[in-house]
Amino acid sequence: MKRCSMNYTFNYDVSVILVNYNGKKYIDALFDSLIRLEHDDFTFEVVFVDNNSSDGSVEYLKQNYKDKCNLNIVETGENKGFAGGNNAGVAASSGRYVVLLNNDTAVDPKWLTNLYHFMQKHPECGMANSKLLFFYDFIKLTFETSDKVILNKEIRINGKEYTIDSKFCKNLLYEPDQLVCFGHTEISVPLIEGLESQSDYQFEFEVKSAPAGSKIKCETESVEAQSGKVLLELDNSKIQEFRYSLIQNAGSGINQDYDGFDIGFCEKDSEKYQKSYELTNGCGASIMMLREDFDKAGCFDERFFMYYEDTDLSLRIRKLGKKILFCPDSIVRHIHTGSSKEWSPFFTYHVYRNKLLMIGKNVSKKAYWKYFLQQYYLGIRHRDPMKRKGTMDSLKILRGNNDVHYEAQ
Repeated sequence: MKRCSMNYTFNYDVSVILVNYNGKKYIDALFDSLIRLEHDDFTFEVVFVDNNSSDGSVEYLKQNYKDKCNLNIVETGENKGFAGGNNAGVAASSGRYVVLLNNDTAVDPKWLTNLYHFMQKHPECGMANSKLLFFYDFIKLTFETSDKVILNKEIRINGKEYTIDSKFCKNLLYEPDQLVCFGHTEISVPLIEGLESQSDYQFEFEVKSAPAGSKIKCETESVEAQSGKVLLELDNSKIQEFRYSLIQNAGSGINQDYDGFDIGFCEKDSEKYQKSYELTNGCGASIMMLREDFDKAGCFDERFFMYYEDTDLSLRIRKLGKKILFCPDSIVRHIHTGSSKEWSPFFTYHVYRNKLLMIGKNVSKKAYWKYFLQQYYLGIRHRDPMKRKGTMDSLKILRGNNDVHYEAQ
């Protein structure tokens, strides 16, 4: 595991570390939000770590944001992953506090000042976790039907194609090419024009079949669900009345099988997420620590590359006698899995490998071998080479072979 420097020269109160790999498409939304940050009583810098991108990210950043946010660009020359990239960023930083922030985000104007003041008020806190909301707000669709309404999964929102996402659906059959919706079905649809838009909205559905009298509803508004193309139109006043935010992460946890999870995932941002509470582990998409605590804990273990590295670090922060706390008024908008697609081969490999690394390092040998055998069996049963490789590579790494990495099959 990387040894971290303990020699400090603090030129700023806070260093915001951003790790980028081919994330040029996220730069404008992120940096436009960083420029609007409120910071009357503290100073901050932005350390942008580029992991050898090939999409022109660094050139674009220099052309458009070179003189903004006290920008410090670090080019690693290789893809060091989330763990290695953040270690490089922290090493190049000069803030008393460090904040790790995903590049596929946009932050609220008070995001950083609320996080900073939270840490000031809670000296027992070794890691503060922001509230992560999905990037767009949503409206809720429901159905009135005597049986079921069958929809095409592809809809159009203000003329733009959108595939309804299963994680934003409740109580329906999510089939390969269609949605089977019932009277208790709920679908959250994103308002893709953005948070500041004053646009009216038109939602176009293709109804494959529906009993007579069926309706697609949004609160008090509705449209007849007849076979063919159906339009639901909402003016801006209705959009403002009906819109809501969904939680992506209100802190992280580990279940009894050591699977990591996001607290509040896909729940409405409600009163229970307006107060602070203690966490088992933090989410690396937006966390603040004292630079000294980050170094004392041993920095990120770069063998993880990405996924579970924040859990591993969290457990080591707690071993310092510090708490991990949720900061509810530090708000970040996050494009979930912006850097890698959920359950892609890359994602699968690292999740299966790194769960076992985390268990092997922090729990026990007995637990490690239990889940090693379970995971390898699943890899065979599912005929998934990435599950098998990830499982086996965890053993190689724990036995001291660090030249182990993802390979496309």
